[in-house]
This record gives sequence, structure tokens and C-alpha cells, in this order.
Amino acid sequence: MLLKSLFGVIILVWAVHCNAQYRIDLSSKVSIEVNANLETYFFAEKLAVEKIDNFVFDHSGEDYSHQPIVYFGFQHFRKFKDLPSITRIAELLKQIRDTYYDNAPITNYLITLKEFPAIGSRYEIQNIDTTSTQINSVLKEIADSLRRFYIQANVGKFLKDNAAFYQGALKEEVKDIDVLAYTAMESWYGKTFPHYIIFLVPSMPITAGEDNYRGIGTQIHSPGGLIPAMMISSETMVARQSSLSDYRKFGFDNPRVTRMLTKHEMGHSFINPLLEKYRLQLEADSGLYTPGLKEVLSPHYINDWFVCVIEHLVRLGEIRSAVMIKNITEAQRLRSTHIGEYKCVLLPLLENKIQEYENNGIQQPDFDSYLPKLMLYLHSLNPVIIDEQVQKFKVYLN
Repeated sequence: MLLKSLFGVIILVWAVHCNAQYRIDLSSKVSIEVNANLETYFFAEKLAVEKIDNFVFDHSGEDYSHQPIVYFGFQHFRKFKDLPSITRIAELLKQIRDTYYDNAPITNYLITLKEFPAIGSRYEIQNIDTTSTQINSVLKEIADSLRRFYIQANVGKFLKDNAAFYQGALKEEVKDIDVLAYTAMESWYGKTFPHYIIFLVPSMPITAGEDNYRGIGTQIHSPGGLIPAMMISSETMVARQSSLSDYRKFGFDNPRVTRMLTKHEMGHSFINPLLEKYRLQLEADSGLYTPGLKEVLSPHYINDWFVCVIEHLVRLGEIRSAVMIKNITEAQRLRSTHIGEYKCVLLPLLENKIQEYENNGIQQPDFDSYLPKLMLYLHSLNPVIIDEQVQKFKVYLN
């Protein structure tokens, strides 16, 4: 009954408000949107970088013509570069850059707020680090300055005037999102979240390159619980056109990257909090991260045993939840991707072991309950077994 209702219809609801917010509800639990706060931030960051030289992938002097909204947004807003609000934003961004080396704290904070020009939190409880008064005060000041910039530069009008581009970008992304995967993962893990939000951010700068993209994952605190969220830059380069209205490709037509960011990265919401409880135990087993395993995994930024286990278990959940709903084609595609491309060579061992959990739902009603047994199993492995798996699956054949 559940699968039948899921396959029946995907709800597509456009919401275009006065501040040009765009949102599509893919199901009752999954939505994708363009957020005015994020667009405003990256427009302002581009102007601020002209004063502070660089911040993450944003560099002064680069035209970013491979990213239409970044390029044309800068052309449109550059006349506001000397506003007091931009000058102050530049000072604050330099402070964050030199301390945290990343703009994720800013973006993570902005999505907890009502969209500009409104004031206040999106929910009563907001996702902010209550242990750090200094960063909290900086984030609040950035938000206040961004709100002023939004009003002074009439950012809402730019978003509304370019509705066709934003809607085109959303449609490009939506076609490759596996909506069924979210409910399948919840069923397999035995855990639910109140909602999942994907933020499309065409204004997020990424340096030119065929395989360059960025995803920022976080969770939003809400009265109903944690909401996993993912912010996604453009995923492919497009040829520059004369104006934003001339584009028919929008930079989000990349099925492989879309699936990875909207499925795999959301899967971390199920695994990462659970594995923190076993961090010390896994770090004590660091000898299992053998030189052979490191050779195949380090090119994929998996550099220790703790991260190795996290990445394997997230991918295991993707594969087995697909098997659970009898999507064998997708399960095999995931095996080819995760073993063949990303070299997660322990997945065959884990797939065999995890059937103990799948076949014994009475004793282990959810993944969290089974995890102690799985940790004992991982602890029982030895470097010889690990290296055997490396040799066996270094070249993966379907």
C-alpha cells in the first residue's frame, strides 16, 4: 500500500511569493526551493570579495561566466559594491574566513531565518551554536547587513524578473531526484525525519571545471525535530548567453551529481549521529585502515578508518533500501558507483552481514539497535581480510 501510494503521484506545487521564493513540493516530506537569503548572501559575497580578494571558491577578478546567475548577478549588483552594508559584510566575511576558513556557518544560519525582508527565525528553535557567543553575534550582524542590502539593491525584483531561469533550474534538478529513496531509507533505518529540504543555489560561485560543484549539508532545528537540508551549487558548466532570458540550459542537468547530493548526502543524517557514539572505538581500530585501503580511498577524501566506516554505512543504507523496495536496477547502479567508482570495497562484506539485521526485525527493530553488533563485526576484521577485499574489488565487475 505504501509503495503504491508513493508511485502514484509526485506533487509539484510552485510557490512564487512577492520576494520571488520558488519551491516545489516533491512529496509530503521532500521539497526543493530557491531561498532568497542564500541568493542575497552570494550576491553580496561576490561584491565583498572585490574588497577582500577571496572566500572559499569566490575569487576577485573571475567572471564566472560558466555560472549564469553568478555572472549576471554580479553585473547587475556591482553598482552597489560601495554600499555601507557591503563594506561591513566584507569586514565580517574576512573575520569568518580567517577564523573558520568557510562560509558554511553563514549559509547554515541563513536558512534558519525567515526569508528577507522578513525578520526573525524560520522556526521557534533555530540551528545556531549556543556555545559560541562571538560567532553568533557575527552571524546576526551579517544577516542584518544582508537584509539591508536586500532592500537597498532590490534583490527581490532581480529574483522575480528572472523567474524563468530559476524555474528552469529547479525543473532540471527535480527530474533526477529519487523521491522514493527518502521514504525507503526511513523504512530501512527505522527512523523518520519531519521533512527534507533541498536548497538550489544558482548564485553559489564554483570555479570553472567539468566536475566542479558544491553541496553544503546541515540540519535545521524545528519544533517537529531535525530537518536534513542540502544546499547545492550549479553542477555543470553552461555556455554564456547574451542575457539570463536566453538560457535553455541552467547548470543543473547532471544526473550523477544530483543523485549523489540529494540521496547520498542526505543519508549522512541517518548515520553520522549514530557513529559519533562509537568514534573512540573506531579510532582505536585505525590499524584496519591499511595502506592498501588508503591507496584506493584517499583519492575520494576518505582518509581514516572512522570516515571509512561512515562512508561505507551510508552507501550500504542506499543500496539495501533500494533492495528493500525491490528496485534492483538502482541497487546495482549504486554498487557499481560506490564499489567501482568510489572504491568502497568493504560493501560486499557489509551487505552479507547486514542481512542479519534485515531478517530479524523483532530483535533489532531499527538500525540503531543493531549497530552494536555491526561494530563488533567491524572490530573482528583484521588487516588481512581488509586487503583481500581491496584486491578482490579494486577492479569491480558487475
